[in-house]
Amino acid sequence: MRFLSVALVGAALATGFAAPAQAAGIAQATGSTQAAGVPSCVDTYVYREYTGKRNSLNEVMVKTTARVTNNCKDSVSVKVAWSWARDSNCRRITSGRKVYESIVATQDRKPYQKTKSC
Repeated sequence: MRFLSVALVGAALATGFAAPAQAAGIAQATGSTQAAGVPSCVDTYVYREYTGKRNSLNEVMVKTTARVTNNCKDSVSVKVAWSWARDSNCRRITSGRKVYESIVATQDRKPYQKTKSC
C-alpha cells in the first residue's frame, strides 16, 4: 500500500512539472488563432428558430443561422465554425453584403462557435 502511495505522489509531481511546458504550447496555439480573427468591421448575428420537427429520440430540432455582414470597405473571406459539424465553406463577401450559414441541431445545443477569416 505504501508503494502505491509513493507511486501516486511521484506521478503527481511528474505531471506538475510537465504542466508549464504544456501550458506554453497552449498559449502559442491561442495566439495564432487570434491573429487569424475577422476584422472588427465584420458583424455576426446568430439567431435560432424552431423547425417544428423532432428527431428519432423525440428531441425538438432548432435551426441556428449565422448572418455575417461585411461593413468593411474591402471584400473579406470568412467561414463559420460550428460545434457539432464541419465548418462552413470559405465565403468571400463584398463590401456591404451579407451571407447566411445555417445548421439544424437539437434545442439544447448551441452550435455556433465563431466566425473566422479564411
